[in-house]
Amino acid sequence: MYSLLVVLVLVDLAVSHPLLEDARIVGGEDVDIRAVPYQASLLRRGSYTCGCTIISNDLVLTAAHCVVGSKPQEYTVRVGSSFSSRGGQIYPVGDFVWHPAFTFRNMESDVALIWLARPMRFSEKIKPIEMFGIGEEIKEGEITVVTGWGSLLEGGGVPTQLQMVKVPIVSPEVCNDAYAPLYTISPTMICAGVPEGGLDACQGDSGGPLTFNGKLAGVVSWGLGCARPNYPGVYAKVSALRKWIDEQTVTLRMKHILRTPSDEPRL
Repeated sequence: MYSLLVVLVLVDLAVSHPLLEDARIVGGEDVDIRAVPYQASLLRRGSYTCGCTIISNDLVLTAAHCVVGSKPQEYTVRVGSSFSSRGGQIYPVGDFVWHPAFTFRNMESDVALIWLARPMRFSEKIKPIEMFGIGEEIKEGEITVVTGWGSLLEGGGVPTQLQMVKVPIVSPEVCNDAYAPLYTISPTMICAGVPEGGLDACQGDSGGPLTFNGKLAGVVSWGLGCARPNYPGVYAKVSALRKWIDEQTVTLRMKHILRTPSDEPRL
């Protein structure tokens, strides 16, 4: 997570944030999708671009920087597979919305909500995850879990199997000191990592889940390099953004309710 998980970085980010990179799992291990059935992959024009998380049968959560400036019809979501490029089931994206406060310059509120054009059918490999509630916190040092198909090392090494890594929460003060003065850790961000480095998310993990006690606490967002010492990974903080997520859930569903098959159950 010491890398900015940005597949859509383009010129603006390259100029304003030359050291930020996409996030991927470093120092992790193989994991089967049945252990983390909420994990999904976001495909753009058929190719893997970011991770995402199943939060209901018609919605997945990802990072704003994974979709900002693009169109829903460019994307599909793969679920139920331990691999980012094969297996499972693919669902078309019907619509999405990213947080209006997000920009590549500040990485503030880096979340986007994706509505699927066809509801998912749950199984042992496809299940939603409960999200952290408004104001819910994790204590410094508590161990969180990050999963994804990002790079295994800074600068390369793409896995075929889904990866998992465990990292402790880092206090906002320590995290802010690490990134000052170039970057600011805001209340919509949460940090995790180890001082010695070697464990982190990395390029390609963007948009994926950071979980604690089986609940979604964060969304892989950005960082400096990958698994570098003294640079924790930075995630969008679900508890700080939960109100917006809930509001947009209602808005998206109401907007598309007439298109939803009446024989499919809703959560």
